[in-house]
Amino acid sequence: MGPVRISQLAAEVGVPTSTVRYYERVGLLGLPDRTATGYRDYSDGDAARLLFITRARHLGLSCDQIVELLPVWDGVNCSAAHQAVLQLLDEKQAEVAERIAELRQFARDIDEVRGTLVATPPPEACRSDLSCCMPEADGSGPVPVPLTPTNRRP
Repeated sequence: MGPVRISQLAAEVGVPTSTVRYYERVGLLGLPDRTATGYRDYSDGDAARLLFITRARHLGLSCDQIVELLPVWDGVNCSAAHQAVLQLLDEKQAEVAERIAELRQFARDIDEVRGTLVATPPPEACRSDLSCCMPEADGSGPVPVPLTPTNRRP
């Protein structure tokens, strides 16, 4: 590919130029060489690194995880990177499964609250515990909160 400008690099990898600049700022990409006129000049190695980072981000890896992963890979150590990526993906799968369980519980909570609201007509005025318009989902019962100006957000 040879030296390319930021717009060419970004287009080749499929990210906005702002993403390339951000990755430079946070240390995922090194600072590129500059032309005599100050333009960024990216190499094939920069393109490979950006592609690696972009794919890792698409898999849900954090910038911190990628920072730890980059020295393992370093453009040449595919076997070690392969193992490290597998481990990170296993961890990500566990996080996703946990989040799915939380979202399913949240959906049940929403259904419960909605059912309560549908089954109970609203009173003339709000109750101090807000059970008339904002019932609790966890079944722990209402928590009375006085409605005074000190409890309101500015």
